[in-house]
Amino acid sequence: MWLIKLSSIILTGKNFEKVCELCHISINKTPIYGDNGSISPGGVRIGTPAMTTRGCLEDDFEVIADFLIRATQIAGSVLKQHGKVQKEFLRGLENNKDIIELGNQVEAFASQFAMPGFDV
Repeated sequence: MWLIKLSSIILTGKNFEKVCELCHISINKTPIYGDNGSISPGGVRIGTPAMTTRGCLEDDFEVIADFLIRATQIAGSVLKQHGKVQKEFLRGLENNKDIIELGNQVEAFASQFAMPGFDV
């Protein structure tokens, strides 16, 4: 499992989770040490067992890490353009070309791996 602290880049787990969701990446927001509560946590959890079960190897995790880095860059860009107010941030995500592009790349990458329990 990966635990990523986002507060150092002035990003909340809630906002990052939403960007990742729109890019077809499953993560969970989570409080980290020093957070004042779980409403706006400063971190995210990423479950690696789900990825290894589908057959991901070391090189695949590097690709996944690149996707996550790009998602943080997108989230940061939207924050700069639309501010920290949640409504405005969410409005900035609508029809965002970078999110659509990353989502397509994530889907293409993920389609290489079998999904346990589903026959193809």
